[in-house]
Amino acid sequence: MNSHSRNTSFDAVLIAGTALLGLVITAFIAVTPRDPLAPVAVVFAPWIGAGVAMAAAAEAGAQVLQAGAASNIIIVQPVERGYAARVAAQGAWLVADATAFGGCLVTR
Repeated sequence: MNSHSRNTSFDAVLIAGTALLGLVITAFIAVTPRDPLAPVAVVFAPWIGAGVAMAAAAEAGAQVLQAGAASNIIIVQPVERGYAARVAAQGAWLVADATAFGGCLVTR
């Protein structure tokens, strides 16, 4: 393998990695809650059951509105600011704006 081939492969990996990072950052910005008291989708680990997820989401200071499409996703209404940090301490992986994130995750 000559050096030109190695440089081309490295360039392709670098471009793909940069594109993936840009996609992840854009998605994160799109689902980040803008209003700290607006409904949010709380995502827990996939192996967490609905009962445990609902209890943890409520304990962190929110009213449970409904379950998501998967048992580890709960839609809640925070009752005071700082909810995202409190529910993260309860084991949540992601807290996202329910309207931005909810289309795929909310049961109808």
